[in-house]
Amino acid sequence: MKRFGLFFISCLAAALTGCTSPNPLPEQSAAHPASTYEQAGMLAQVVEFLNSHYVDENKVGYDRLLTAALRGMMRELDPYSGYEPPAEFTVNEESRTGEQSGIGIDAVKVKNAPALITAVIPGGPADKAGVLPGEQIFRIDGRPVEALPLEECMDLLRGPEGSELELELLASDGKSSRSVKLRREKVVRSSVPPEAAHLLDGDIGYLRISSFNAHTPGEGEKALQSLRSAGMSRGLVIDLRNNPGGLVDGAAKTASLFLPAGSVIFSAKHRNSPEVEVVRSVAGELREETLPVVILTNAYTASAAELFAGALRDHNRAKLVGAKTFGKGTLLRILPLANGGALRFAAGRYLTPSGRAIEGNGLAPDVPVELDLPTQWKLNAQLMSRPGVVQPDGKDAVRDTQLEAALKLLPARNDAPNATRQSETLRRSCP
Repeated sequence: MKRFGLFFISCLAAALTGCTSPNPLPEQSAAHPASTYEQAGMLAQVVEFLNSHYVDENKVGYDRLLTAALRGMMRELDPYSGYEPPAEFTVNEESRTGEQSGIGIDAVKVKNAPALITAVIPGGPADKAGVLPGEQIFRIDGRPVEALPLEECMDLLRGPEGSELELELLASDGKSSRSVKLRREKVVRSSVPPEAAHLLDGDIGYLRISSFNAHTPGEGEKALQSLRSAGMSRGLVIDLRNNPGGLVDGAAKTASLFLPAGSVIFSAKHRNSPEVEVVRSVAGELREETLPVVILTNAYTASAAELFAGALRDHNRAKLVGAKTFGKGTLLRILPLANGGALRFAAGRYLTPSGRAIEGNGLAPDVPVELDLPTQWKLNAQLMSRPGVVQPDGKDAVRDTQLEAALKLLPARNDAPNATRQSETLRRSCP
């Protein structure tokens, strides 16, 4: 077998042997019978044959065929697993820390549908080009995306700084389309931008977290200190609407700001381990363990954001207001491969502290406040420019009825004894 076939089998064997850095090719065992390697060898022979005989030589090549084979394999498993070629893996590792080269959007996707833009990062390429939340991406550089999983769509949007791409967008009403040319830039994603932390009604804190990354715990702590210094005393509204998740570790450390040290934040069940992995809150200098908290959610609150919300609710630290969350509770691991790329694969399922499964279920709000679709899209755009405003001025502005409902759950103003009783009632009444 030629060199490529051996390389392919080595990569496949690494994927079959664990969820850490690849080890040397293991000895043949009962766990990896001869048929496993025979089938991998057959696949390598197919790649070799296509590379030599396929009519359009511009569409083949070992790297391209290997990438297609691995992506196709991972795509069959679930919407979140995938293969990241070497260049994409490097870019994605940067994005997982909060910095990436791309166009600056968040999106969600259901099977066989366009990618729906849920948020546009201020100052990013998409924002500069006038791309709006609610628009749908149906082609990226001419490639239809309906059949692609979300992660592969996002991979296509990322790329080297300065490189160009073209999006074909469908309006939120589905009646018109347009093409937009963009140039990728380094996008620094602040998960808690300065305008997303301020006071409402003089003494209620408002904190919008747009995603969770390595910087979120520090940014969140700084925002809480600022709100406390400004006079936050009656309660805090944490806005997780349109938060797609991000780094689970960032969400866990941010949740630690609101929970006693050692509290269970979430657990995870793995296929090959009888023991449940448990993640607990860590000790820190700043704690908001008594201030009443309400969390705003919607259908695009997902993944790490759901873990954060579930942890605070299960520990009676918060109520959820808004709409049911997305329902992404899959634990993803990264397996680096010998070629410099990596597999992103589902290694477990997350559970809230009370044992609730998030995957496919989501979190139902304690106080449901549903919005019709046109209002939702207007509010999505509004949250990017003026978060935490109940009744903003402007022709296209909408009342934030979800925020209004959250404020009603907080203690009454100028009635300290009653406020204390309401605070205790709020915390005890959480499920």
